[in-house]
Amino acid sequence: MIVIDLVIVGPTSSGKSHLARTLAHTLNAEVISADSRQIYREISVGTGKVPLQEQRGITHHLMDFYAIDKPYSAGDFVRDAQTAIRDIRRRGKKVILCGGTGLYIDSLLFGLVDLPERPLAHYEAYRKRWESVATTDLFEKLKTLDQTRSDRIHPNDRFRILRALYLMDEFSLSPTDLYKTFRGDGVAYGGVIGLDPGRENLHQRIRARVNQMFEMGWIEEVESLLKAGTSPDVPGFNSLGYRDVVSFLKGEQSRADLEEKVLVKTRQYAKRQMTWFRHMQEITWVRPEKDGDVPLDLSLVCGTIGKISC
Repeated sequence: MIVIDLVIVGPTSSGKSHLARTLAHTLNAEVISADSRQIYREISVGTGKVPLQEQRGITHHLMDFYAIDKPYSAGDFVRDAQTAIRDIRRRGKKVILCGGTGLYIDSLLFGLVDLPERPLAHYEAYRKRWESVATTDLFEKLKTLDQTRSDRIHPNDRFRILRALYLMDEFSLSPTDLYKTFRGDGVAYGGVIGLDPGRENLHQRIRARVNQMFEMGWIEEVESLLKAGTSPDVPGFNSLGYRDVVSFLKGEQSRADLEEKVLVKTRQYAKRQMTWFRHMQEITWVRPEKDGDVPLDLSLVCGTIGKISC
């Protein structure tokens, strides 16, 4: 039986990784990252990846292991996460799932959606039909047809937007209804902690995080990849802010405009994350303090929310 002892969710910059590492030490656990951008080896600064020296001896799975030019799906994540869970269990340790990619967490905990197979040519024909239409227009179309699904997709994520519209066209059902109908089995889990710093505190944290990313060399990271021959169109560059940095390097916007745009997009992303997690089941919400500490003790982890033994 596949079992996750504890799940930690929340918006970007809410302190998830710090809490996961702290509890992993206490509970003799390892961490499985549920972040769709931190999987890529080549990008670290702009994804907020925890540096190796800050992981404090805690093993982190599904981080830094995938090539930037390859797409990675929720199905891939579920498969890899289940493999990691079995590996951790075999070594007698507990499992903490931590991240902000709602689709990955939802698919692992509550079951992956297994839609009936359709001919590949159908999707390719649909994609070509819309290839001249701007991503923003496609996103607005999806919002009109399935607001619930659009709330869970980044407005710039053309692949998932187009796939949602294709599914609607192919099956004559909204993606939301399709997913309910064809969802498989999930995994067992102990409890779910959600970190909600509050709007003002979160915005302060996000500004500090974005400033830190630029100070740590985010622009230089992207510039180095482009000089090495990485295409601006690789899946890894779908990560929040990376294409904006590419635009800056092309001289299409100023440094000040770039930083403000990334800040705004990050706030919008955090809002969408909270919208997703508000729909999840059985979350115990915790409010981190302004200094980053989480007022959490083991009685909460092991008792109030938990089915895990400490």
